[in-house]
Amino acid sequence: MEKFYKLLLGTLLMMVLVASSAFAQTTISGSIKDGASGEGLAGAYIIVKGTIFGTITNPDGNFELKIKQAPPVTLVFSFIGFKTQEIEITDANTSSLQITMEESTVLDEVVISGTTIIEQSVMVNPVTVEKLNLRALRETPAAEYFDALKSVKGVQVSEGSLNFPAVNTRGFATIANVRFVQLIDGMDASAPLLNFPTGNIVGISELDAESMELVPGPSSALYGPNAFNGILLMQSKSPFKYQGLSAQFKTGMTTSDAQGEAFPMFNFGVRYAKSFMNDRLAFKINFSIQDAADWRSNDYKTDRVNPESTIDLSGNTNFDGLNLYGDETQIGLGVATVTRTGFKEEDVLDDYSARSMKYDAALHYRITDKLEASYNYRFGGGNSIYQGTEKYALRDFTQEFHKLELKGSNFFVRGYLTATDDGDSYNLSALGAYMNETYAPTATQWAPDYLNAYNGYAPGVAAGDHDAARAYADINPTRVAIQQRPLPGTQAFKDLTDKVRNQLFQGAPPGASFVDNSRLWHAQFNYDLSSAIKIVELQVGGNFRRYDLFSEATVFNEDPDATSPAERDPQRIVIDEFGAFAQIAKAFGPVKFTGSMRYDKNENFEGQVTPRLAAVYSLNENHFIRGSFQTGFRNPDTQASFIYFPSSSGTLLGSVEANAARYGVHNGGGWTQTSYNTFRAGGGTLDPVTGSVLTGNGTLLVEANIPYVQPEQLTTYEVGYKGQFDKLFMDFNGYYNQYKDFIGGQIVAVKEGTLHQNVAVPAGSLYSLYANNDQTITSYGIGLGVSYDLFKGYTVNGNYNYATVEDILNDENRAGFNTPNHKLNIGLSNRKLTKNIGFSVNYRWQDTFLWESSYGTWNVPAFGVFDAQVSYRVSSIKSIVKLGGNNILGGDYRTNLGAPFVGQIYYVSITFDQFFN
Repeated sequence: MEKFYKLLLGTLLMMVLVASSAFAQTTISGSIKDGASGEGLAGAYIIVKGTIFGTITNPDGNFELKIKQAPPVTLVFSFIGFKTQEIEITDANTSSLQITMEESTVLDEVVISGTTIIEQSVMVNPVTVEKLNLRALRETPAAEYFDALKSVKGVQVSEGSLNFPAVNTRGFATIANVRFVQLIDGMDASAPLLNFPTGNIVGISELDAESMELVPGPSSALYGPNAFNGILLMQSKSPFKYQGLSAQFKTGMTTSDAQGEAFPMFNFGVRYAKSFMNDRLAFKINFSIQDAADWRSNDYKTDRVNPESTIDLSGNTNFDGLNLYGDETQIGLGVATVTRTGFKEEDVLDDYSARSMKYDAALHYRITDKLEASYNYRFGGGNSIYQGTEKYALRDFTQEFHKLELKGSNFFVRGYLTATDDGDSYNLSALGAYMNETYAPTATQWAPDYLNAYNGYAPGVAAGDHDAARAYADINPTRVAIQQRPLPGTQAFKDLTDKVRNQLFQGAPPGASFVDNSRLWHAQFNYDLSSAIKIVELQVGGNFRRYDLFSEATVFNEDPDATSPAERDPQRIVIDEFGAFAQIAKAFGPVKFTGSMRYDKNENFEGQVTPRLAAVYSLNENHFIRGSFQTGFRNPDTQASFIYFPSSSGTLLGSVEANAARYGVHNGGGWTQTSYNTFRAGGGTLDPVTGSVLTGNGTLLVEANIPYVQPEQLTTYEVGYKGQFDKLFMDFNGYYNQYKDFIGGQIVAVKEGTLHQNVAVPAGSLYSLYANNDQTITSYGIGLGVSYDLFKGYTVNGNYNYATVEDILNDENRAGFNTPNHKLNIGLSNRKLTKNIGFSVNYRWQDTFLWESSYGTWNVPAFGVFDAQVSYRVSSIKSIVKLGGNNILGGDYRTNLGAPFVGQIYYVSITFDQFFN
């Protein structure tokens, strides 16, 4: 350790010496103005081309730049919403330089998502890219800037909570969207245990967000596993480019028919950034907090098993309410199949808050004009609702990031760590089930009481009355008070819910709480060799990743051979993977070809090769046609590999051989759920150990031969066009997808009894497996986006998307396309209605579609949403006041089965920026 500290100290001293020796040989000063208004542009960025060194203009639009490099040098001038300019400087003492900037168009937009490191025009990008720049994020009518994605071409958003939208593109969407990657400043936002992006709960604050780039479709050739359906790159503001103090306060209310009343919401954020030492050293700090009442999930009349029924089924003996918990397990009592009485979601939730807090700090040091080192710490967390096979209340959930990065103008090397903590989170279905079992165990108290009452042996209950028998079993007056079902709002009810919440799921005694103390380690490099090779554009890159998982056996199968649940000693699960890629590009006249190849290896699966070929044809400077052949793959995620999680639809079982072999359910060791249900309905029973048929017709049982899960592959053929016709901009793309070994869910009844933690699992028990579909699944779609400049600053924009999937023949394997055939967005805006007033309105509509998941199947009704905002610039206090509303035409909507009813948001915000940019 002493040698390490000496080395670290020596490195720091060397950096200081380098900085102190960087005396200026060239001094350039001047001003930058808005060409339309003539006003100085505060915060405009000036950089020396070919380096990472630059400065910004002061509040009056003036700048001074001192550089070591002798003339000639080329300066690059950029600013939000303006065309980038380049000026060659030949005089070592250039002063009074006057730069006039013009507003930019789509033709001037640049992106990096098609290459990972090299900026290039969005027009010539080899694949489809959608970008929301800083101006678009600032002018969105959405109350939360991240929700601007809901109106982007090709994007499907499922809203399981007010602050937890799940983003997806091109179908097969779920709330737990493991096929989509979200990067925050190059760091994977997925929680290691959950395996899917956590939205913007731990993301970038509104004041620090610079842009979002979205690539729909497979991106594995550059970004590796899981970049399967698409990838979202979120970029924060550099402390060198965006300096000074900024702050925002937003307040308003949420309301919906389901809520029945309006609830307050607020969001506060502050950001400060500053550079020192002649723009060699810079730092930034951010803090934001949001608090609102979450949307309500309070459908207590719909049966989760049969949600399409137009009849109220809540009086059925075996009713499984959509937002009721504890009524999931079917109990055969001879006289009828019944379920326990469920608890309402609004009663068992500790509160309905959608709260998040996030903060981050970054320190950047320019070692030379071409080399920058940085450290970034990011922390986020809060309260939300997540829905998978069951529903989970995320309470004080946190995720933190540490990132070290060294970058130059043509390379970067970075390493980061993400760590998660579940806080006080819990499983709502488990909460309801174990509350029932705690006050009155089914086998020894509730079921016998129910049968006695139904058979007429309970006082005051007529024989054959199921409703009265249920009421008696819930509150049997002969039991002591603590064995009777407590009423919501009472101290007994609170004591019961608190007790079960605080006990571990799969623990002894079992409860609803789960543990997540997992980490993800990632190291990565990218290097652009184009300047050295010159004849072609060539870049290479690679990464190493380690998943380090721990759930104390509440989620993962960390100690399956424990002598009992109470005696288990769970060990951390470690998974390593690595990958490397190369991409080459070359222009031949008007056509530019790009080819990529990547190899990835996960220790649990065979290596995967993912190529990509693309070409862009430039008809002229305004019109471009592109075509591509892309491939993607996805390793089974950590849950699909190592989960062991009893649920109402069957125990979720990670289906890699190392985890699942002991249970004998794969490779012909089980029966299909459909055939097993038919067998049971005909009076069939099994020996709990051997699985031999005791009664009934055993020929009804159909074997389910499911191999251990393997990676899934995707091949995409895509064509596209981008073009500008005077005031009209058009963007079209069409794609055709072929999925091989698609990973879906399949429920299987195990043939023979087995053990888990020394507890018997009888034959016929249901396992929900992760299974590859042996059918090639095909989907296809088109997207069209248009933007037209009308007159006097008015712009109308819109997009249309069509997506569909061909029939999937394997009914037992649940694929879940979960995407509407038709989606439409239309918007109208004018950022300069007057000198200080701007506005934007947007209407989005989506068709009805079939939702399939382990939670259930439902045809989601079509809905439309109208959003609007108006903003006013107050120059005297360098602030913008914004008034807006979402879904202002009213009417609740839901995006999936079990989801909350989404209502309206009304808000007002004031944003201060020291440089007013």
